[in-house]
Amino acid sequence: MKHHYVLPEPMYKHYAGYPDIMGLYSEFPEHKERRERGQLQQGNLHLVLSGRGSVADNGREYALEAGQGFYYGPGLEQEYRADPKEPWEVFWVHLAGEGVDRLLDGRGSSSVWLFAFAELPKMRRLVDELLELASACDRSEVRMAAKVYELLAELALNAETLGKAAAPDRRARMRETAEYIRSHCAEPLTLSQMAEKAGFSAYYFSRTFHEVMGRTPTEWLFECRLVVAKRLLASTGWTIKRVAEQSGFSQSSYFIARFRENTGLTPQEYRSKYHL
Repeated sequence: MKHHYVLPEPMYKHYAGYPDIMGLYSEFPEHKERRERGQLQQGNLHLVLSGRGSVADNGREYALEAGQGFYYGPGLEQEYRADPKEPWEVFWVHLAGEGVDRLLDGRGSSSVWLFAFAELPKMRRLVDELLELASACDRSEVRMAAKVYELLAELALNAETLGKAAAPDRRARMRETAEYIRSHCAEPLTLSQMAEKAGFSAYYFSRTFHEVMGRTPTEWLFECRLVVAKRLLASTGWTIKRVAEQSGFSQSSYFIARFRENTGLTPQEYRSKYHL
């Protein structure tokens, strides 16, 4: 079974990403593609929903199954196919837009990005919503662009690069620890304490946390404390020293210096500007 939807070029030219064409293939063992470098000028995203297939890259073939996918950036050489015995059900979309590479943080821009996504039911829902929008006679390009953004953001945040990223349970543990740090940031947390909460050594925790969250545990802790400090400055009349203490900063002088470094304002200037 093959479904194709060719979409008209959007009237607004600056969406982060917008589909040129999309479709869903299932029970189609003959599905295979081979494109030379430069042949396809849009990004090419595939999500495997069931069955199996494979992607070739630099002379190697990588098997893919349900809950996995791949993305080729514009202009890349491409080669992939369904498993003839157990052909994949695969959603695919060709994407244009200057923000796709930025959303995916460059993954797939120089070589194919192979990934796994943990929440298959959620991704199926997004796929169904995209296909429903594509099939509607009165399709809304704004809703389509928003749904594409949601799909790409979901992959950017939660997809695991095959063979390189942390295991899904460890990724989930990093996010749980990040939430713990956020809710306890006013406490005198050390790297060792944060690592112990996650159940890893300080070195492994620091490396994996950065991989998952995009910043080190110490940077995350500081950002959380800064948010608390801003809220207290805007909503209370407390002294700067007390705000620093209640935000988790042990020294008000350090707090003032870091606050100004990150906001361009002293705490007092921030209060004068944003106090409720």
